[in-house]
Amino acid sequence: MKIALMGFAGTNKEWSLGRLTFLFYKGLKELGEDVYLISKYPLNREFRFVEIKKFPKILGKDILTDIFSHYFTVRKLNPNIYHFIYPYVSATIMLYFPAKYKKLLTIHDLKPLALPEFMNKKEKINILILKSVIKNINRVIAISESTKIQLIEYLNIDEDKISVVYNPVDPLFKKLNDHEISPIRQKIGRFILNVSRYDKLKNPLNLIKSFKIIRKCFDIKLVITGEYWNYGINMIKSELGNINDVIIYTHLPDIELVKYYNASEVFLFPSIYEGFGMPIVEAMACGTPVVTSNRWAMKELAEGVGLLADPEDPEDIAEKVCKVLSDPNLKADMIRKGLNKASQFNYINIAKSLLKVYEEA
Repeated sequence: MKIALMGFAGTNKEWSLGRLTFLFYKGLKELGEDVYLISKYPLNREFRFVEIKKFPKILGKDILTDIFSHYFTVRKLNPNIYHFIYPYVSATIMLYFPAKYKKLLTIHDLKPLALPEFMNKKEKINILILKSVIKNINRVIAISESTKIQLIEYLNIDEDKISVVYNPVDPLFKKLNDHEISPIRQKIGRFILNVSRYDKLKNPLNLIKSFKIIRKCFDIKLVITGEYWNYGINMIKSELGNINDVIIYTHLPDIELVKYYNASEVFLFPSIYEGFGMPIVEAMACGTPVVTSNRWAMKELAEGVGLLADPEDPEDIAEKVCKVLSDPNLKADMIRKGLNKASQFNYINIAKSLLKVYEEA
């Protein structure tokens, strides 16, 4: 089968869509498929790619390139399948045009519809385009059952047109030996880990409020890694009085992040909304017990494996974390279940699921 993947995100594994592109390509390639990336820029030689010819910009935007050059490039390649692995909105317009190949589109979340307070003019336009484009494709892929339910509820898409294929976890995220993580434990001591950007959606205030409660019972620190947390320092000081027990990294390379997952006592992820929640799976793959929110895809991923809490209730979040910290048997059971759960997201398993959807499209 000749498969083309929309590769506008590149293949840099240091960000989520680049890693997704890399792992989809790698998995399908290792299964012996004829795979190409459609890219706006040259890629590493390890990838077989077709670079789109650049057209002149309109008002500083690549509209002609994203739509027309993109369309003619894919038509010339003539794959059996063209998979938009995420909805790059301007480029999705080319999906209106007739094609011999099957067209598939992965939807990651519907945040502005699920949480209207996040809706704005740009999001309204994106949703209108998306809703219209979906009528012209063969198959919609949702990255969780939660997202599938939202597609049916908010966009009125026929359930039979939707397949669920989870995102793959990078094999870099795995359980390490003690000697590999002992330097971090010696430097920091016991700590809870959170991986998220500073964003209302990620629930930073209740993260800090719950940590304030946890700190009353345990001598433990909170390590946060994610963008924009420099804007949250005043909030942390306001809640805790100081930031002595909170360590912030605005970025950790993956090779370091895997060590922090392994070295942490608990991974705490009390997000308000997620279409998937990859840090949950990464933490499980590293043998770290997970406490996360009792809603959306987070519940889907962690129910029966981690502990679920109400993200709007700091006391409930703190109670669940303290439960893990105080019960070694519970912690060991959560680690065992988490490692088993994470194995389901192996990139080869996900590639097999993709192939099945391609064959049925």
